Amino acid sequence: MPATTSVPLPQFTPTGLVTASEQAILQGVLADYVAAFAATGKTLNTELTTPQGQLASSQAYMVAAFQAMLAQLIANVDPLTSSGSFQDALGRIYFLTRQQATYAYVVGTLGGIVGAVLPQGSQVRSSDGTIWASVAPVTFDVTGAGEVAFQATTPGALPVAGVGDLRIYQQVPGWESVTNSAPSVPGRDVEGRADFETRRADSVQIGGKGTPQAIRAAIANVTGVSDVYIYNNGSDVAIAAGSTAYPIPAHSIAINVTGGDQEAIAQAIWSKIDCGCGFSLQDTVTVIVEDTEGYSEPFPAYPIRFMHDQPPTQVYFTVNVADLPSLPANYISLVQQAVAAAFASGYTSPDGTINIGRARIGGQVIAATYAAPLLAVENVTPVSIFIGTAPAPASGTALTFGIDQQPVCVVLNITVNRVAV
Repeated sequence: MPATTSVPLPQFTPTGLVTASEQAILQGVLADYVAAFAATGKTLNTELTTPQGQLASSQAYMVAAFQAMLAQLIANVDPLTSSGSFQDALGRIYFLTRQQATYAYVVGTLGGIVGAVLPQGSQVRSSDGTIWASVAPVTFDVTGAGEVAFQATTPGALPVAGVGDLRIYQQVPGWESVTNSAPSVPGRDVEGRADFETRRADSVQIGGKGTPQAIRAAIANVTGVSDVYIYNNGSDVAIAAGSTAYPIPAHSIAINVTGGDQEAIAQAIWSKIDCGCGFSLQDTVTVIVEDTEGYSEPFPAYPIRFMHDQPPTQVYFTVNVADLPSLPANYISLVQQAVAAAFASGYTSPDGTINIGRARIGGQVIAATYAAPLLAVENVTPVSIFIGTAPAPASGTALTFGIDQQPVCVVLNITVNRVAV
């Protein structure tokens, strides 16, 4: 006799997998128990407080968990909903790998004994507790001064150093002082699900040539690149593009790239541009690329120009939260971290219904959208959010960035106030 059950089973339909609710599964398990005991002439008490009720609840939970895992497995087959290692596997079909986290850095001005050498790896500390290590050795000059970049020892978007925020953490003979006249340039978290899917979708253009989409897809696939923007001027006259009126000559493209190796970026551009394509000139770096295919030395050489690692455009927020009895004692740091993380990496609500893209070159940031990640912080209720390019903005609902601007917002740029309601 074939086995039967009253538990509703998962079904594949033309619209996808359909699973039962936990309550329906529990009722099915209880019905099976009742039927089994009825076959022996016994009546079963199905109260959940009884031993058999507890067993049925546990079995129903296991069945529901299995069906949920099956639904997750099916979702991970679809690029639009895939995540984690499944998304990595889909990416490999397109010869893509997830961009790894990058490190924040800050330039320090040093003071010390003339001729003394500060070794690579010397450490300073910022007020947020981050330890920074020098990326190269430096010798103090005849005035006892030196300059070197310090890199955060932990990757991601959260390490930050404000102006004048560095202090010597590990003393080295001959090293007397350190300061920084500019804030740190933030790192980036591991490429998130939404960003990786966007890059995968864009990568279908990699096979093309001569279009902005093909060039953008090729650059985005360079290791370490965190953002890229391309504006094509196919007209016969020069234009001023974007909110900063960036100048682009006729028949030229403007390319702005954050992160990645300049040589690798230039090679990616060279592999996709068409003959006669010019480049913008303002704030660009120039890399010479040789055409080695079909030639013997000396090879034809071509200048490739693009903006690279532009000085960050600092963005500031003011967040006013309701002064309620339940407001956590550490509400300031909670709000700062939520806004900074959403700005740098984007935000997706737990149920997937709210998606906020990260701030990007040439994009727009609307202050009100950051209410979503703030509402996800327990016992924090945002009242108003303002955004601007100067500290502690008291107004401002949105910012639109130029194609030559890389927006950056670190926790120190976020002012948090508690207001009566």
